[in-house]
Amino acid sequence: MGKGRLEAFTDAIIPIIMTVIVLELEMPRELSWLGLWEIKQQLISYTISFFLLAIVWGNHHHMFKIVEKINGGVIWANTLLLFFLSFIPYTTKIVDIDPANHFSEQLYTLVFIGVNIAWNLLRISLIKADPDNTAIQETLVHDRKSWLTLIAFFVVFLLSFVWSQIGMLGTLLVMVMWIIPYKKIEIMLKGD
Repeated sequence: MGKGRLEAFTDAIIPIIMTVIVLELEMPRELSWLGLWEIKQQLISYTISFFLLAIVWGNHHHMFKIVEKINGGVIWANTLLLFFLSFIPYTTKIVDIDPANHFSEQLYTLVFIGVNIAWNLLRISLIKADPDNTAIQETLVHDRKSWLTLIAFFVVFLLSFVWSQIGMLGTLLVMVMWIIPYKKIEIMLKGD
């Protein structure tokens, strides 16, 4: 399988996950601004989850610009990433049920810990699948941002035992550092 098919598969699955999140939104009881205000928590959690998915998708697309070869390990690591991403609508709905519940926020953060572990496995699989690719070797081998993200998610998870609503908010704050993709890849792509 070529990298294009893997990218196309990922490009199809992530928008489906985004669509499932919006379909989980309840209709306001009253069709008014007040009715919309009553479901504000759902709208906030939908917005956070949607943009977190967009950040993952954008960085995935960005990373795959330098990929030339993939193998079975890459396919399975990417599948694991999609597996954890597919839980986001479920955990978003659980947060919507009771935003002040420690468990719901912890579960949300745990899913993103899984996403980050899968991301790191994908990154490592790409390095192993194409050891002669200098772009991959220069950008993905010493990727401190991915490991820092994983540590930050664990900190958010631990803090959620004390402050329940840090789970979703903390996850968003951690992912903000990924709004700007790999800088080294940007520099390489400008050189081409």
